[in-house]
Amino acid sequence: MRRAFTLIELLIVVAIIAILAAIAVPNFLEAQARAKVSRAYADLRSTATALEAYRVDYNRYPTMIVPGFTGGVGPLVGSELKWWYIPDSLSTPVSYLTSAHLVCPFGGNWDKEPYFPDQIWRRYGYENIPDLMSKRTSFPILQNRYRDEALLWSGEWRLQCVGPDLLWNPSRVYDPTNGTISDGDIIRTQLRPDGNTNPDNLG
Repeated sequence: MRRAFTLIELLIVVAIIAILAAIAVPNFLEAQARAKVSRAYADLRSTATALEAYRVDYNRYPTMIVPGFTGGVGPLVGSELKWWYIPDSLSTPVSYLTSAHLVCPFGGNWDKEPYFPDQIWRRYGYENIPDLMSKRTSFPILQNRYRDEALLWSGEWRLQCVGPDLLWNPSRVYDPTNGTISDGDIIRTQLRPDGNTNPDNLG
């Protein structure tokens, strides 16, 4: 007489597999997010070192301003602000970074894809605070965020990467205690390696 599994036995096995998968998949996704966060922090640390080396050589940080650049988001067209992302000047003609095209592990600032060439929107964000302050009188969108106090809470530069929520929110720092549900960005500033948002909510 041939023996076979009963329907009940098969259902029990399927239920056990489903339970194990329900336990394992969230842990796997959480581990993936933590690995990407770690990579982002490491890349920002390398970029911060490159920025300081550039500053030693040129007595200034890389500019965001590219004369003649006509792209960018609508409210800033005409500002000539191109390098909201790690600029090529960090990798050429002197290689402070092997490549300026360090891609944010969470994909980059997808919302800005239509506005910037050569997929530079996929890079880590870069802000030269004095450059942005110099444009604020002509472009109202910059006036609130880049008042004189901006130098006090970030210093002369700021780097960022979208966090696990995949949304650009540069006014909020990623909180690792929230894991994959954090809605903050991974941020590093000249003054604070753990990131720094405006304490007065200027953003």
